[in-house]
Parts: sequence; C-alpha cells; structure tokens
Amino acid sequence: METTKKIAKSTLAIVVFSLVGKLFGFYREILRAAKFGATAHMDAFVASQSATTVVSMLITTAIATTFIPSLQKAERDLGHDEKLKFTNNMLFLVILISSAVVALGMIFSPYLAALVTPKDKLTPEMLALVSKLIKVGIPVIIFSSIVGVFTGFLQYEGRFAAAGAVAIPLNIVYIIYLTFFTKQGGIVGFSVASVLGVVAQVFFLLPDSFRAGFRFKPVLNLKDKYVKEAVILAIPMLISTAINDVNIIVNKRLAMGMEVGSASVIDYANKMNVMVLGVFITAITAIIFPAMSRAFGTGNLVQGKRVMSASVKTVLFLTVPATVGMIILARPIVDIAFLHGKFTAQNAIDTTATLRFYSLALISISLSNVLNRVYYSISDTKTPFYIGLVNVLINIGLNISVSHKFGTRGLAASVSIATTIAVLASFTLLRKKIGHFGAKTYIKALIKTLLASLAMSLVAILYYPLEGLLLPFMTSMTSTKILKLIALLSVTAVAATVYAISLYKLGVREIRDLTKIIKRRMDAKRNK
Repeated sequence: METTKKIAKSTLAIVVFSLVGKLFGFYREILRAAKFGATAHMDAFVASQSATTVVSMLITTAIATTFIPSLQKAERDLGHDEKLKFTNNMLFLVILISSAVVALGMIFSPYLAALVTPKDKLTPEMLALVSKLIKVGIPVIIFSSIVGVFTGFLQYEGRFAAAGAVAIPLNIVYIIYLTFFTKQGGIVGFSVASVLGVVAQVFFLLPDSFRAGFRFKPVLNLKDKYVKEAVILAIPMLISTAINDVNIIVNKRLAMGMEVGSASVIDYANKMNVMVLGVFITAITAIIFPAMSRAFGTGNLVQGKRVMSASVKTVLFLTVPATVGMIILARPIVDIAFLHGKFTAQNAIDTTATLRFYSLALISISLSNVLNRVYYSISDTKTPFYIGLVNVLINIGLNISVSHKFGTRGLAASVSIATTIAVLASFTLLRKKIGHFGAKTYIKALIKTLLASLAMSLVAILYYPLEGLLLPFMTSMTSTKILKLIALLSVTAVAATVYAISLYKLGVREIRDLTKIIKRRMDAKRNK
C-alpha cells in the first residue's frame, strides 16, 4: 500500500538526486550569465529555444505522462511481454513522428524565427541568427522524445533515481561547453550543446532501463490500441502538463518587444523559479503518478484519494516556504548567481524584481502539476486541457494589459495570477469528478504551513543585517560572492530548521512521520 510514509521516503530520495542536477544547472546559469549576459545574442538564443528546447520539453513531459497509464493497461490486460512490446512500439513511433517534426522545422525555420521574434526587432541579421539557431537546435526534439519514453518506463517500474538525476548529464555538457568552448563556438555552439546534452540524457537512462527489463526490439504497429490511446491522450496533455512553459513562451515573445535584454531577464528569472519546481515538485509527481494510476485504474478510489492527499500536502509544505524564501532572498540569490561578467547591475535589479513576481506562482504551478496527474489517472485529459487553455488566455490578456506599464515584472505577475485562478478551477471541477477529497485538511495544512513560514521569514530577513556586517570584508568580486554565499547558506539552513521545528510543534503528521523514520534509522545504526 502506498502510504504517506512511503511517499515521504521516496520523495526524500529523489529530491537528493534532483538537487544535485539542479545545482549543476545553477552553476550552468552562472556561467551563461558571465559568458553571454543579457544581450541581443542571448535574446536570439532565448527566442530560438522557444521553438526548439521548450517545445521538446513539452513533448517529453506529455510522452512520459501519457505513457504510464497506457503501459499500466497494457501490462494489466496482456502481461509482461506485451508491456515491453508496447514500450518498443512507442519508442519507434515517437522517433518517427519527432523526425518528421524536425524535418519540417528545418524547412520552415525562417517562418518559425519570424514567429518568435517581435516585428520591431525583426531585422535581417536577427532573423538570420534566430533561424540558424533553430536549425541547429531543433534535432533536440528527437532525443527528448526518446528521453520521454525511457523516463515514463523507469517511473512506472519504480526506478526514480535515474529519472530524477537526468538533469545531471545535460548540465555537465552545458558546463563543459561554457567553460572551454565559448570563444570558439559562440552562441551557435551553445545551441549545439543543448542538443548534445539531451543525447547524453538518453545514454544516461539506458543502463537503468536495461536493468528494469527493457530490451530493444524493432516494433512499429500503428494499429496498437494502447499506442493509439497514448498518442491521443498526448495531444491535449501537451498543453496541460506544461502550461507554465506555454506561459513562459508567451512572456518571452512579448519581452522580445521590450528593451534589449528583457527576454533574457525573463529567462534568467524563470530558470531560478523552475529550479525549485524541478527539485521538489518533479520528484513528487514522478512518484505519485504511477501510484495514482494503479489505484484509480483498478477502481480503488479511496487509495487514489489518499495518495492525492499526501501529495497535495507535501506540495504545500515545500512550496509555501520556498515562495516566502524566494521573495525575501531574491536579491542575494540573483547577485551570487549572475552578477558578474556581461551581466550588469541593472540586469540584476530587473531579474530580482521579476523573480519575486514569478515566485508567487510556485504554489499554484506545483498544485496544478499534481491535480493534472489526478485527472490523467482517471482518464480525463479534456478537463486539464480546457483549464490550461483558460490559463493561457488569462495570462495573455493580463500581459497585454500590464506589460507596457510594468515590463518584465508585469509579465511575471500575469503568470502568477493566471495559474492561481486555474488551480482553483481545477480543485472545483475535480470535486465533481471524484467527490469529497478532504479539502478541509488541505486548508488546515495551508494555515499551519503559513504560520511556520512566518516564523521562518523572521530568520530569513536576518540575511540583510548579516550582509551589512560582512560588507567591510568584501574587498573584491570573489570575496564578495564567497561571503554572500556563506551568509545565504547559513541563514537558509537556520531558517529551514526553524520551519521544520515549527511544523513539528504545530502537529503536522507528515513531519512527525518523517521524524519517526529518521529516528528509526538512527536507532538501527546504533544497534549494529
């Protein structure tokens, strides 16, 4: 039985692997800011990524998500051998489809470039550069599709470590390029690195896939009902599973019409926000989705609701303090990460303000990811699709209304408002689908989390007087960064401890269960 304790243990394990990957990603962003800053070339790269890497991420998420319920049905109905046959069939089918998409993308790259580049910046030089970057980067879609299949397969088999650590090889490739080859390859080479990084992910996932029983077999059956179901489900899921990415694409497109560097500011701020989502929320959804699919797929509504409840509460316990922490500590985080090289002080000010507004969406985006998985587990992809569509429309409407007045801050705030409205609608409609799911317990958990976060915030604010005390010792850029990092890590560690103790004192069951697990393990080690 998948209980709260099991989810807590599995989440803790996968968070460790995800955290390592995100730390590599954090260092990658530091290097990127130093090498390219917030410049016209980086704006061109960000624009091209909207047509390549971001789209490939959407495809990867959609494939991995639709793959799990279909795989569960194939094994339940026809057995283990059919599961492997279905996996190979899905693998070859997505390679075929994604290859066709890549071919079309290369042919129509000038039109894609014009689509992602605002008219006021659509100079022949910018258009040619964006078009070239799209051609270089678009093969990433093929390899991302393969990653999606293997990720779904491993999550279904309960092998979360490799899937959780998949960001590590991607970021290592980026770091190697930024460290050694930037001068030779420039921004075009950076696009090549984005493709090679995903190729590295494929090879990274293969050993665990083989250990889980996967074997390559040439299978391509377009009439397979399970494959058809997965592909049909993937179409609406393409938007609803990664609606935040769609909103970011819209924001980047509008930011390209602002002053030079605005699209880069949006991208830097969003990357910091996504890092938190990637560490914690990806871990939770990766673990709970197979569990919910099995529960709801076998008609065990009670168990499905139990897994959902544990997931929603875990999301609240993680994202509420993360939001508070990001708002309070956004400035030192941005300074430490980006303020050097070609990244200017004004870039840092703009990125800090934008990050604060983006962080307001952390809770709603995370809850939306969990609720979407509940819908998919009960074979409903239409509701998340329609909610996602409304989300995008609200975001676009707000963007158009406020972007000319508030710049990148307004764009980020629009995402936060739109996703909050969407997640409230998602809760309301889900209640009609599966009945009562303990909404009162969620409200109680939220109140306790807010109280604990308030206590934590009092500690987090101490960073600024501590920084003031260290100011006389900040005699160079290197010493400034090191001292700020030490102060930030120290304050964060104390704040996190205060938060955990506060939750424990407030009687949060999940924290007490986790404490019991840790105590049990420590006692077992002492008795050895």
